[in-house]
Amino acid sequence: MAASVGEAVGAAGEHAALRLCPSRRSVWARAVALLGCVSVVMPAYNLARMAPRTASAVSDVLEETGIPRYELVLVDDGSRDGTHLAVLGARVGPRGSLHVIRYERNRGKGFALTVGARRAACPYVAFFDGDGDIDPRQLLYILAPLHLYDVVVTSKWHPQSRTDAAPLRRVLSHGFRGLAWLLTGLRLRDTQTGAKAFRRQLLLQALSRVYARRYSFDAELLTVLRGMGARILEVPSVAPLRLHGRHRPRIIIDMLMELLAIAYRHRLRWTQRPGRG
Repeated sequence: MAASVGEAVGAAGEHAALRLCPSRRSVWARAVALLGCVSVVMPAYNLARMAPRTASAVSDVLEETGIPRYELVLVDDGSRDGTHLAVLGARVGPRGSLHVIRYERNRGKGFALTVGARRAACPYVAFFDGDGDIDPRQLLYILAPLHLYDVVVTSKWHPQSRTDAAPLRRVLSHGFRGLAWLLTGLRLRDTQTGAKAFRRQLLLQALSRVYARRYSFDAELLTVLRGMGARILEVPSVAPLRLHGRHRPRIIIDMLMELLAIAYRHRLRWTQRPGRG
């Protein structure tokens, strides 16, 4: 079994294609099962229709791995449509449990993920968007490498990902990445795709130093983790991703301001301390 885990993780490190035959997928599933217990934190805002389906699909994937225990932690970020009630109807298998957290005011995705991570009880934590845009099988490929890595990030711009993006969204996404590289030094292809996994202890340490709560939360979290020496792996998406929503000018400005604040907190201020070259 140790060889099987090494094979799965080694394939991830070599950026092997994730569109694999069923027998090879079973290797990844066994690697996930050996983690023993995982928490999947799902942020949701006005997703009464989609969140129950996503939670059920996530449960199905984890049940198939044979993992002894898992939990779904859904955080309702101040929804107005009864998301927290609707998700109680999700189908969760016998190995899993469902926990729903709700607060009244919309606080942003980053705040929701932080609340969920602090509630998570398992030593491995996945962040997974509740809107159904990401194939639940992606959990296999972000969780299995945690045997060797501290953080695993799904990248929509990985060479093996198939991302269908409107031209403007593509430009904005690459622009954000370029600014993140320039301002924070975070050399990742993508920070924003909503499927990531972490070793919980390191994640909680990093969250205590993260201040962004909305658009740039992921970028700051990964910047902090990189500064802590975390071993970070990027993996492609197992299924095509589609980006067709529009960003309002105000959101773009807010993202830029948040990046500047992250650069000050975690790069510029550090390099300007006395004794730094």
